[in-house]
Amino acid sequence: MALEFNKTMRLTQSDYFDVKSNKTGICVHHTVGGSALSTFNWWSTDKQMVGTAYIIDRDGTLYEVFDPEYWAWQFGLSWDHAEKIAFEKRFIGIEIASEGGLIQREGKFYCYDRVSERTEKKPDEVFDAVRDYRGYRYFDKYEPAQIDTLIRIANELFDRFNIPRRVKADSTKYYGEQLKDFEGIIGHVMVRQDKTDPAPIPELWQRLRDECHLQVDDNAESQDQPVANEENESANQDLDKLFDSNMVELNKMNVSAGSMVKGLIMELERDNRNTYIRLHDAVSGGHVIHYDLVQGDPSLVKRIGGALGFDQITDHELEVHHA
Repeated sequence: MALEFNKTMRLTQSDYFDVKSNKTGICVHHTVGGSALSTFNWWSTDKQMVGTAYIIDRDGTLYEVFDPEYWAWQFGLSWDHAEKIAFEKRFIGIEIASEGGLIQREGKFYCYDRVSERTEKKPDEVFDAVRDYRGYRYFDKYEPAQIDTLIRIANELFDRFNIPRRVKADSTKYYGEQLKDFEGIIGHVMVRQDKTDPAPIPELWQRLRDECHLQVDDNAESQDQPVANEENESANQDLDKLFDSNMVELNKMNVSAGSMVKGLIMELERDNRNTYIRLHDAVSGGHVIHYDLVQGDPSLVKRIGGALGFDQITDHELEVHHA
């Protein structure tokens, strides 16, 4: 049966670059949104020329929102300008409608890092990665119909554009600019260390390998490599000093507020998140403290702090609710 493209949602020419380019790659994303329609509406109103040619809705419906011969911004790379544009132009993007990473609170699961009845997910809709992955252990599980459609559209694009049927050995790793010349299929996480799409669901990539007849190519090493032992020892000493320094600042604060900030620090460091902040300028007996990011993912500070109930979180300041 021929693959059906639903073209009822189409971006206008001002929402993408209507210049044809040679396609040598496919990239898999997920939307961090509710439905294909909600993602389409966002793209059509943000005027940033961000989008992908395809969105796969939860029931497996495939929406083609612009012709894949054209392109729009899909990666958000910080590479050299010429290399960034060349990479964007040659990859065809496919979005899977999904809320993405989930948080767990008291045995329940929530999307968008918000705890509310509206954001709660049913347990059977949750994928447990068993380990921390880019700040999350739990993810919205893709529907079988979505993976079926992904495989079908990938095969269609491989054939139509003569894209090499290649994939890296580990599609959950970060490779960065080492992939600037790669031809084949990748995930967004492979070129952006702060992204979680697609979710680390083994079935997704195993089915793509098997049913798209992909050749595993791992000539380039991922950048997720452990550092040398001497470097690890030095890093541990630095972290010990950081802990001592932070405790001095925490002890200046209101006791309950300091406990909240300490809880945030522990969450940032646990489950291989490896995100560390340096506290400073605490107000004696107060609820406000300043911080600088030492290493890791800065978005985790706001994401986890928000989930913990901080009143306000900026790039350099934390404020805890006054009891």
